[in-house]
Amino acid sequence: MSSSGEECGRDAYETLANLWRLIQSVLDEAEPTLVALELSPKALFLLETIEGHPFPAELARRMYLPPPTVTYLVKQLEAKGFLERRAEAGDLRKFRLIQTAAGKKALGRGQEALACVLGERLRRLAPDEVVAFDGIMARLARPCVGGA
Repeated sequence: MSSSGEECGRDAYETLANLWRLIQSVLDEAEPTLVALELSPKALFLLETIEGHPFPAELARRMYLPPPTVTYLVKQLEAKGFLERRAEAGDLRKFRLIQTAAGKKALGRGQEALACVLGERLRRLAPDEVVAFDGIMARLARPCVGGA
């Protein structure tokens, strides 16, 4: 890659900027619901991510967040009763994060709010465009293997 980044193309940056604007506008529009649920967007996504990654260090890596941010979010969610810590068998220094019933309920409502807002945006597209968009986003979200 050149130092100016021209080899990657301005179009790629514009695509990323449009994606960022889409995400931000969806989050902004869903904010009143998330506030009512006492969830920030990061807290919502952390609550979802603990299902597959129940350890704080894993969460930090998976969500590309600094460990202190994960600690802060975990403490917030724990104080609200949305998750709990459980000691890991065989290693008392390590603990597993578990969604509570209240956490699952809040997560479901938060996901529904975001889905409704994005769903309204997707109605601007033809059904086959929605399917194509979803497939493209899923492919692009996967990590590159071997630089491809």
